[in-house]
Amino acid sequence: MINNDYWLKIQGIADNTKWVEQAQSKIDIFEKLFDSLPLNHIETIVLPSFNPVVLLLEQVYKCTVVGSQSLKYSWQSSSDFVDDISDIKKPTDIVLALDEYLTYASSEQDQRASLAKLKTITGGTLVTTLQDYKNAAPHKRNTVDSISNNEHIVVEQNILDKINRQNWQTHIYFIENQRDFTVLSPENRRTMYFKQLAKYSSDLNGSGFAVQKNLLYRGFYKRSYEHIITLTF
Repeated sequence: MINNDYWLKIQGIADNTKWVEQAQSKIDIFEKLFDSLPLNHIETIVLPSFNPVVLLLEQVYKCTVVGSQSLKYSWQSSSDFVDDISDIKKPTDIVLALDEYLTYASSEQDQRASLAKLKTITGGTLVTTLQDYKNAAPHKRNTVDSISNNEHIVVEQNILDKINRQNWQTHIYFIENQRDFTVLSPENRRTMYFKQLAKYSSDLNGSGFAVQKNLLYRGFYKRSYEHIITLTF
C-alpha cells in the first residue's frame, strides 16, 4: 500500500481548490458504482489504506481507515483509524482498496494473503483498482514521473526487477523549499492481472467478479488510469 509518510508529505503539494475538485470527481464515480451494486443500503466503508477520498465519504458513510493516527490528525478526518485489518471486528458493506492495493507485494503468496485478509472484513463487496498489466505492461516502463508547485517537487521512479520481471520497486523522493530532500522507503510491487485476481477470488469462494467497463479511477496526481474491479464474497 502507499506509504503513510507519502500522504503526510503530499499535503504540501495540494492546492485546496484543485484537491476538492479531484476528490469530488472520484466520489462521483464511486457513487455511480455503489448505485449499481446489489446492496439494499450502504452504511459502512473500510479503506485498508488511506486515501483522501475518505474526507468526502465520511460525510455520508461511517468509515474506517487502516492508517496511522498522525494521518487522521494531519488530514483532520472524522473517520475511525486502526493499525491493522485484524482490528476490524465486524464485516463492512464496502471495502474500498484503492491505488492498486494488491500490487503492493513481493510474491503471489503475499497477494493471496492480502486478499484473504480483505475477505475477512468484506460483508458485501470489495472494490479495488488495477492497471491493465496484460495489455499495457506499465511496470516494464522504467519511468520517472514528477509533480510540483512553487515550493515542492515529488518524483516517483519505478524500477523493474531484472531477475523477476513481474516485480518492481516504487521509489518516491520529495524536494521541499528547493533544499530539503526526503527519500521514502522503496515499496515492493508485483503485477496483478484481472484473470489472476478472479482466480484468487474464486479460490476464496468468491461469488462474483467484474471489471467495470465504463468506470475508471485515477489516483491523486497520477497520470495512469486504473480499472475498477468489484468482488463479492
